[in-house]
Amino acid sequence: MKYNYIISVKSSGLCFNIMRLIILTKLANNFHRKLIFLTKPGHIPILKKFNDTCTFLPYVDGHTDRFNNFTRNKNIHAVYDLKYIHFLKSEYLNKILGNLKIDEFKYINGCMYDIHNVNNKHIIVDYNDGQYDSKIINTIDIPGINIDKKLLRYSSDLLTVNVKINNPDNSRIYDLWDEIIPKLQKDYKKKILLISGNNDIKQYIGEKHNCIYENLDTEINFSNVRGNNIIRGKAVEIYNDLITCAHTHFIPFIKLRKDYSDILSRYTDLNFVFQKEEKFDILAEYMRKRFLIQEP
Repeated sequence: MKYNYIISVKSSGLCFNIMRLIILTKLANNFHRKLIFLTKPGHIPILKKFNDTCTFLPYVDGHTDRFNNFTRNKNIHAVYDLKYIHFLKSEYLNKILGNLKIDEFKYINGCMYDIHNVNNKHIIVDYNDGQYDSKIINTIDIPGINIDKKLLRYSSDLLTVNVKINNPDNSRIYDLWDEIIPKLQKDYKKKILLISGNNDIKQYIGEKHNCIYENLDTEINFSNVRGNNIIRGKAVEIYNDLITCAHTHFIPFIKLRKDYSDILSRYTDLNFVFQKEEKFDILAEYMRKRFLIQEP
């Protein structure tokens, strides 16, 4: 294999995977390396829209159960990292790179600021970022994202809101949106389209406050970060929602924090009220500036 690679081994939600791909594509180009990207199988067709020269490898079963940041933080990092590299070599890399020695790989766990070019033949990156998501992605320019006009099903004048609900069993979340939605309707005087991976809250808000919503295909995943099962839209639905938000008048949650702090101050028991900016919101804002509508 004549190329030197950056090998991305972290796969999470679709939005962070797209951001991770954009960032590592830039670094690979800067370092004159090729990119290998391990990810969930269902994400690959969408990720190819953002890099069609990358080598995508689908995760094998049990990958994230055995190797994830929560497990790493409970172990001695050097021991965990060595076991992980052996796993990656045996399950993925030996098949395409040959049976290379361990010291031919450099393992980096961190964000863009932690990744530097090295003398090792290949760089394995477990890309994580809890602080600089928005700052980093917005320093990177990419070619326009071509969007089929047939996918734009709504007027650009609609107000779109990503309805956050990290725990569907917490009635306080419903109370919060019962206060926020009428304020948006009064202040913007526009019809609201609700975006969420949770059909129940969309239906509740939509029927109570006369908003537009769609029931979409969903899946249930356990979130180590949140400590509970969460309902998410399937990857293709999330991507379509991103396109819709980028095409309409999208209100990210960070703006709600600023404009309706008097309301949100009463809901600080809900962790998403004060936590870092949502990846979906960051990416929707990023795509808004960069997509190109293709005529049929």
